[in-house]
Amino acid sequence: MKKYIIIGIPCLIAIIVASIYFFGNRENIQYKTAKIDRGTISKHVTATGTINPVRTVLIGSQVSGLISKLYVDFNSVVKKGQIVAQIDSVPFEHQVKKAEATLATAVASLEKASVTSKNNRRNYDRSRKLFAKRVISINDLDAVRTTYETGLAEEKLTEAQVQQAKAALEIAKTDLEHTTILSPLDGIVISRNVDVGQTVAASFQTPTLFNIAEDLIHMQVNTNVDEADIGSVRVEQDASFTVDAFPDDIFEGKVAEIRISPIIFQNVVTYDTIISVDNSSLKLKPGMTANTSIMVAKVDNALRVPNAALRYTPSEILKSEPDKKNTIDKKSIKKNDSNIWISEFGKPKQATVKLGISNDNFSEILEGNVKENQEVVISETVQKSGRKDSQKVPWGRSTRY
Repeated sequence: MKKYIIIGIPCLIAIIVASIYFFGNRENIQYKTAKIDRGTISKHVTATGTINPVRTVLIGSQVSGLISKLYVDFNSVVKKGQIVAQIDSVPFEHQVKKAEATLATAVASLEKASVTSKNNRRNYDRSRKLFAKRVISINDLDAVRTTYETGLAEEKLTEAQVQQAKAALEIAKTDLEHTTILSPLDGIVISRNVDVGQTVAASFQTPTLFNIAEDLIHMQVNTNVDEADIGSVRVEQDASFTVDAFPDDIFEGKVAEIRISPIIFQNVVTYDTIISVDNSSLKLKPGMTANTSIMVAKVDNALRVPNAALRYTPSEILKSEPDKKNTIDKKSIKKNDSNIWISEFGKPKQATVKLGISNDNFSEILEGNVKENQEVVISETVQKSGRKDSQKVPWGRSTRY
């Protein structure tokens, strides 16, 4: 009996050790799942833009001179035809008087030339009669005729000088009128670039005095949409944006225009996309930075799957040999197809689905052997038996991308 006990105890110990070795390190995999459901999927294109008035006008000066008066300032509301600034008009008034004097001189010269021409005409007629009676010679007649024709030419010259003097007078009057700066439209003054006493020079280019916005109720957002996203943007699509001044407010608008002129900066191509905005609250101000989101696609009551399920691959496949790592028949996967893992009796089962639009959270399922409310695996937790610690396996690699 003692002999059997001595032999049996080591055997029992060996069996216990072997059991611990073979069964104590088994992996217990727990799967985290989510449901395939129905809901709305919206796809958006994000871009950064600047808020601007729909129409702005730069008011300048066509004449050079000293700013004598300013009638408006920043944020002043102006009407069309309202005086906004005055340039010192005294030098231009003198120019008008000088032009009037020049015109008067030209008119007097014309009258003198006309009288002289009439007198030369009488002398010429008298000389012709005397030449017919052979009282004077042909040379005398030619001299009188030359004097008469010269007088006619001088009369035409003075007529031209009168026209020139009139034009100079009109220019002087126009310059005098331009010393009074008027608003060309109803609006509000955004910026003022001059002060009283400052001299503006309009010799080479028109200096800007004011920047006037026609309307601050109807604003627009100039966004730069990347060339990779511009193909899905259309006019009349809904858009929303936020500004740093009001982070809790979401402003709504619509795509009004997509400009085809490219904007290239550091080899990045973008296109200016205009979003019209109603600014009845007057919260939005020109120059604010807008973080815009343009809705390019929307599907209601779509069968959708969480994007985490598209990125998940079972750890058993990830740990398998390279030639057996992908158990999916890639030849059978078509464009826009992806693989998800359905939880069936507590184990993941592969299913191939055709996807539609997607956003940050969900993707639309167009075709596939899946149903609403089915559980789909999104991650797993691996726990080894006999150990307190567990290892959470990440979602894994996507079979879609």
